[in-house]
Amino acid sequence: MALYPSDWTKAPAHAHAYRATTSEAEGHIHLIEGFSQPANGSNTDRHVHFYSGITSFDRRHYHRYYAITGPAIPRADGAHYHEIEGITYLAYTTAPPIQYGGVVYVSDGYKERHRHSYKGITREIVGNEPLGW
Repeated sequence: MALYPSDWTKAPAHAHAYRATTSEAEGHIHLIEGFSQPANGSNTDRHVHFYSGITSFDRRHYHRYYAITGPAIPRADGAHYHEIEGITYLAYTTAPPIQYGGVVYVSDGYKERHRHSYKGITREIVGNEPLGW
């Protein structure tokens, strides 16, 4: 029996780990990683997951991102994965000086801002209940 049968009534709630690197912009890249939101689904029902987070903190800034995965893609072992793809939100090329740290998002119009794209696939399935539980 496959881990995720295609019978919807037996499809447990689960989440996926993900990790990807962004495209290069302004001479740097960022790492994105985290866990998708849980969803009920099997390897054949084309379910999707919401995911969001912030990139790694590089060059004194980070970017926010959020998106929905592509539909479930079956693996030979009965599990599945999802494609992830998107564009980060804007961040300043050079972080404005602030006394207590962090990143300030303002629309002052005089600082250059940039985005990064990313593309990858989800990794292992996490957070699901054992079969027969």
